[in-house]
Amino acid sequence: MKVALLIVDMQKGCREITQCKSSFDNSVEYINEVSQYFRKKNNPVVIIKDIEVGSPGTIEFEIVEDIVISDKDIVVHKQHCNSFWETELDEKLKTEGVDCIIVSGFSAEHCVLFTYNGARERGNKVFLLQNGIAGFEEEEIKRIELLRPVINYEALEYFL
Repeated sequence: MKVALLIVDMQKGCREITQCKSSFDNSVEYINEVSQYFRKKNNPVVIIKDIEVGSPGTIEFEIVEDIVISDKDIVVHKQHCNSFWETELDEKLKTEGVDCIIVSGFSAEHCVLFTYNGARERGNKVFLLQNGIAGFEEEEIKRIELLRPVINYEALEYFL
């Protein structure tokens, strides 16, 4: 089993539009911890950027400074909530031999949830990163985590 970490829409423009900035900022710590572990174990880390937030080259389009990224990370630009829809994400993950996906990022109610569903529809095992998703409403984030399989850092250490 090969596992990839998706970091969805952790962009400056997304942080600006959410009312739950603390949720956004808190998820960064978990995402960074797990992404560093993925890189150490040579598992793919995918940075997904939404072009609806801002076009490439704009401040809104850039990943927030606190997210640790690497030149080895795969970068995918999307224009729909589902990161698999009309992108090269599925092809890139298949090339890497990925069959299990951990989804993290923003927003739990939209892009994270739709990307989770898109991964499932393509036959992948999929989990949400516990404490690694942000959204517009705290209660909705909790509800989504209760209704979908989540995985935490300690479990990932065991499996990777």
